Amino acid sequence: MYAILFTWILLLTVSGLSHAAHKRYEWTLRYATYNPDGVYRRVISIDDGSGKFIFPGPTIRAEKNDIIEVIVHNELPTEVTSIHWHGIHQFNTSWMDGVSYTTQYPILPLHSFNYTFEASPIGTHWYHSHTGAQYSDGLFGILIVEDPSDPYKKFPEFSLIMNEWYHRYAIDIFDILSSPPTTHHHRFPQFVSGLMNGKGRHDCSTIDQSLLLHNKTEEEHNQLGDLLLCVPNRPYERFTVVYNETYRFRLIAASSAFNYKFSIDNHELTVIAIDGAYVEPYKTQQLWIYIGQRYDFLVTMNQRSPSGVYWIRAATTVNDTNQFHAILHYNNTRNRTAEPAPSPLPRNQTVLLNSMPLVPSNANTHFSLQPPIFNETLVVHIICVPSVHRCTVNSLSYKTPHEPTLYTLYKHRIQQPTLPSIFNLKQNAHVMIVVTNFQNFGHPFHLHGHSFYVLGVGKQNASSTGEPNIFDPVHDRHMLNFINPPYRDTEQVPELSYIVIGFIANNPGSWLFHCHFAWHAEAGMVAVFNVAGDSIPPPPAKFIPTCDPMVSKN
Repeated sequence: MYAILFTWILLLTVSGLSHAAHKRYEWTLRYATYNPDGVYRRVISIDDGSGKFIFPGPTIRAEKNDIIEVIVHNELPTEVTSIHWHGIHQFNTSWMDGVSYTTQYPILPLHSFNYTFEASPIGTHWYHSHTGAQYSDGLFGILIVEDPSDPYKKFPEFSLIMNEWYHRYAIDIFDILSSPPTTHHHRFPQFVSGLMNGKGRHDCSTIDQSLLLHNKTEEEHNQLGDLLLCVPNRPYERFTVVYNETYRFRLIAASSAFNYKFSIDNHELTVIAIDGAYVEPYKTQQLWIYIGQRYDFLVTMNQRSPSGVYWIRAATTVNDTNQFHAILHYNNTRNRTAEPAPSPLPRNQTVLLNSMPLVPSNANTHFSLQPPIFNETLVVHIICVPSVHRCTVNSLSYKTPHEPTLYTLYKHRIQQPTLPSIFNLKQNAHVMIVVTNFQNFGHPFHLHGHSFYVLGVGKQNASSTGEPNIFDPVHDRHMLNFINPPYRDTEQVPELSYIVIGFIANNPGSWLFHCHFAWHAEAGMVAVFNVAGDSIPPPPAKFIPTCDPMVSKN
């Protein structure tokens, strides 16, 4: 039963990886009352053993091929959970992918789960709950896999994880979006505020003044429960730099409903990596980053303003007024608490709208720069119906199974039935996917267990009859980049557009392909790729419960 698993471990040893470090973490998930943007609410926090809650969660940092072990204790009294390691391929350890009812049963309250996996591939990644939209309540953090041969290792670096922040819980937002149509805008939750590295600033004047906090102790805060209180002028995240030095930033979009325009006032960004894949340096003043994506970029500190402080900005792509900030602070500035003067989003900037202009660099060693010939094509149509808050892939709204898909495959050695959004792929199939979006808002799609080549993106042009001209994978192949396309694991499908991606299905397992808008995924915009379903390596027996713990608990 364990022959394949044993072979995998043996291969690690004989291939010279036995010296890899073992990074062990033990986390306890708890509720805490906190005010990251000034407004107090209950958040999900992680106690890393220090007795203090950490929000966002603690950063995991490992070298390529290290073994990462994270023991998760769930002390959330009313919520189940699981943690997905976004960007980690989980090669031959698909049961560690952390997706409730796809790769595991969720972790019950007062239960634990041990995640153990290889740190691969290299790059800037993150982790987050993959149970409903739970990560929007705070369960997320940074995961960095260092490259021993990193060509940019000499530069000092900062990490920046950003997300919008709500004063309602994720489950309540889902209920609002699912309620009968009213004048409420049902496609998106309302933007409230945003956080950079867990810090933001909400306008307390919009909160009922009788609920404002005045001279309360921390102990009293913790007793306030869900009472809405606001502390004005919370400090922004601040990055202190030295004039004429160049710094590397690792930027992560941990948002759940919004994509962002990102910029640093008066400073140029030189993009060097996307989702863990190096690219030829690309200069821009503003980049658009979509939910789940990561960008590494260099910034040279070459400005000499009298104040020595500059806004680091993120604005939602749907509305420039939905802005939040951090501060870039030159260390020769006398006033250590100085803030830039309020100002609008700069205009006439050079903009990187998507990854298509980016060319993979020769520094990459974990994939071929030129894609293979793709001999299998899948066509995927996506749409949401706001009036009932259901979303579909090929007209099918995904329903969570009663047993994790992965368990079904390796316990019973049977494939899931082939459905419009469930695809059974052979080992090492070379798969091209055409994703077509028929609506006037975009969807960021993430593939688990693999990265993919972004072969093309384009608009659906109307035909003479007014119907959209859908990309034809046979007759329109000349429009695709088969020479040096970008390589990543998350890409935006723009409004009324298509994207074409390609990947090698070389990782046995059951892998989600889904919209990373948290409430769209929860509403059914999910496909499943079962790769080599009849030869998935079995996990150790302790990872295969004999029945659904949710049922046995009752």
